[in-house]
Amino acid sequence: MYLYRYLDMQLNEYMNKKVTAVTKRIVFLGGGTGGVIGALTLAEAKKKHGLDLEITVINKDEWHYMPPLWMDVAIEGLPIEKTRAPIKNLEKYGVKVIVNEATKVNPDERNVELADGSKVEYDYLFLTLGLRNGWEAYPGLADEGYHNYDPDAAQEFHKALMAFKGGKVTILVPEVPFRCGIYPIEFATVLGYKLKVLGIDAKITLLSPKMPNGMDITWGLGPDIRKLWGKYMAKFNIEVKLHDGLERIDKEKKVVVTRNYEEPYDLLVKVPPPRPPKVLEDPVFLFEHDKRFVKARPRDFRHPEYDDIFSTGEHSMPPVGLGTAGVFVHAATSKAVNILLEELYGVGEVHEFTPVACVAYSGDKGFLGVCEVEFNGQMYTWQKCYNVMESFAMKFVKRSFYQGWLDKLRI
Repeated sequence: MYLYRYLDMQLNEYMNKKVTAVTKRIVFLGGGTGGVIGALTLAEAKKKHGLDLEITVINKDEWHYMPPLWMDVAIEGLPIEKTRAPIKNLEKYGVKVIVNEATKVNPDERNVELADGSKVEYDYLFLTLGLRNGWEAYPGLADEGYHNYDPDAAQEFHKALMAFKGGKVTILVPEVPFRCGIYPIEFATVLGYKLKVLGIDAKITLLSPKMPNGMDITWGLGPDIRKLWGKYMAKFNIEVKLHDGLERIDKEKKVVVTRNYEEPYDLLVKVPPPRPPKVLEDPVFLFEHDKRFVKARPRDFRHPEYDDIFSTGEHSMPPVGLGTAGVFVHAATSKAVNILLEELYGVGEVHEFTPVACVAYSGDKGFLGVCEVEFNGQMYTWQKCYNVMESFAMKFVKRSFYQGWLDKLRI
């Protein structure tokens, strides 16, 4: 009897060792902020603890971009080369990189289909694709206006700005939430400063969806940061107008048509409506309550039905209560990766990520802002946001931080 138990225990121990010895294939779908920080975190743990991991990043582009720098491209003419690094350079850290576009995710088969017909198998999948610019959501929006939400568009914006002789600049925010919660106001103040430096006579109007209590899009940032932005909006004579919803862009008349008024423009700046990546436009992934986003469990960022899929891109931040910005993607991916490391090998450093900090431009200066969030057992909830520091130097801190990030893949 005792001999049988002993042999059974030894067999179980042996089998457990065999299971843990199997190489775990972890795939990141998307080579943006989430994909890179996740892959590098795993690569570091693999090296430090001798883990048997195969880490793969699938990215449709040969470059890893830093989108916050596209504002500098659009306004200052920063060369696009300064905003990117070769995604293949992740391989020097022990990460396999596949430059190809994903066309389908098969969660039951645990594989990702690629545009060339091949399939990538996984044991764990991280969805870190970000959001798509949904210009098709409103008539005329795709064909009119400028933006800097992709590298080519940022360069076109700069050309248009340099050719602009003055008049009415309209910055349109069609809906909330949108990518990068401070972007339209940050951009408005930087543009206001730039036009002043160039000596161009222009009037800037920011069209904001009407928020609770009749407020504008700064509502969620709290009184401290609202006060900061308000100072620069006044300094550069930027008007904010609330709308009840966008209807269309009339290119012939050069007006933005909303439900409650029509706003003319000479130069139209547009913020993209957020939409999920095409490969995730599937009921298996879409958030039932708002199909602009992808579902995830707030406590661990896992898919509600598939524990082997984590979703930590911008596409999943609103469903868990977080903002659509890189700082939240970074924090969420770091937490999810460490949850997995702890479960598989007992080496994860799992912790909550509050507060989160962001460096941004404010007209001719820059500032460091902080937002505190809290996980209440069900969702992440906003506590407060505040301004920590404001100075000319913070402009250089912002650009230096993002350039330093890219240098990790350049050197």
